[in-house]
Amino acid sequence: MSLRRAPNPNRNHPLYCPYCASENLFPDVETEFAWNCRECLRVFAVMFYGQNDPGQRPKASLSTADALKASLNHDLYQPH
Repeated sequence: MSLRRAPNPNRNHPLYCPYCASENLFPDVETEFAWNCRECLRVFAVMFYGQNDPGQRPKASLSTADALKASLNHDLYQPH
């Protein structure tokens, strides 16, 4: 796996417990990435490892000015 970005395991937090779906979560001292669910009393960890390279890279987008110009030319816009 080659990564487009360096891994950042702290970039986000879970919104709900993966076991009981409770939103009553608090950081836990078990590990740096552990969360404690106060409903089902489970401790779990969530880590982000990175992103895989896509099979095919999309071509670069036009700048805002170039995209606007192309859109106006496509619609046959005639300024007064």
